[in-house]
Amino acid sequence: MLDQLLGIERRLWANDAEYYEATYREDAVLIFPGVGRLTRSAAVDAIRDENRSGRHWAEVRFADIGLTALSPAAMLISYRAEGRWNDAAESDRVLCATVYVKEGELWRVAFHQQTPA
Repeated sequence: MLDQLLGIERRLWANDAEYYEATYREDAVLIFPGVGRLTRSAAVDAIRDENRSGRHWAEVRFADIGLTALSPAAMLISYRAEGRWNDAAESDRVLCATVYVKEGELWRVAFHQQTPA
């Protein structure tokens, strides 16, 4: 289970707007430092803007990964991420928490939060 959800998390950090839109529930809540609360639609629009401007993550590393079963159909993955944008010299460090819910055979994101580490 951890490997499956971690694979989804890693792919989300690739800033693929279509994958993001397909993976996040329509009613998902996202919270980012310096940005605040976003809807899925606003987050996807922001990724598309980043894509148009050529901005992307040059490197991302995960550490201190944990998985908590909230129910058979809901999981919480938490980790520390260190990532560097392609246009930045320094890395960003954040603590991340993502809640996944199972819909049929798919795990979809209901909530994601990043907090400065």
